[in-house]
Amino acid sequence: MGRKLVLGVFAGVSLALAACRTERSSSPPGLAAAQPILLDVARSWRVLDGGEVLGIVVQFENEPRRGQPRSTCFSVQNVLQQELGRIDGLGRAWRHEPHEREPLWVGTGTVIEGARAILGASPNAVLDETFIRADRTPDR
Repeated sequence: MGRKLVLGVFAGVSLALAACRTERSSSPPGLAAAQPILLDVARSWRVLDGGEVLGIVVQFENEPRRGQPRSTCFSVQNVLQQELGRIDGLGRAWRHEPHEREPLWVGTGTVIEGARAILGASPNAVLDETFIRADRTPDR
């Protein structure tokens, strides 16, 4: 009986240890000090290609804190105002790809060059500035 008890305890401990799970996670250094930046809509443009509206570019920027640079980025959207990509303040353009975790870098240049690359527009596409209504959507 003593041997059965020892085997039972050993089996119970083995099962308990086998059921234990350890998880480990890490975060980038300095993440706790990261602060979000509030960006406001500053300007917007329609992207026209051969007279057809292909999309919208919306410029977002913040009020810089003392000693900090102004942050600017551009959202490139389709005519339904769904974001297809972004252009940062340095002119780097990324397009969101379906089912991909990270956006695809499509080029670096001016805002119109980035918008053309994101929207798949021709080299003849131009920006036509629109005015932002009170509800912050561009006029068409």
